[in-house]
Amino acid sequence: MEGLGNLRGLPPLGDAAAGLHLLSSLLAEAEHRLPRAVADTRDQDCSWAQIGDLLGVTRASAQQRYSGHTAKNRTPLEAD
Repeated sequence: MEGLGNLRGLPPLGDAAAGLHLLSSLLAEAEHRLPRAVADTRDQDCSWAQIGDLLGVTRASAQQRYSGHTAKNRTPLEAD
């Protein structure tokens, strides 16, 4: 986990609180990026069933959560 912390620009991990902070930061980043990644995957003609499999959820769950982020409904992503 220390390597991940270095990539995120965090000080070296030395306790459980630092590890928790790192995991929370990674989770927030993933949640921010997932809608765009799903929309890009849909743009490449992947089905909701395939996306659900990739996310480890059902087709219906993936579609319900991310269908509002398809190409027609999204705005361009700002530069990272």
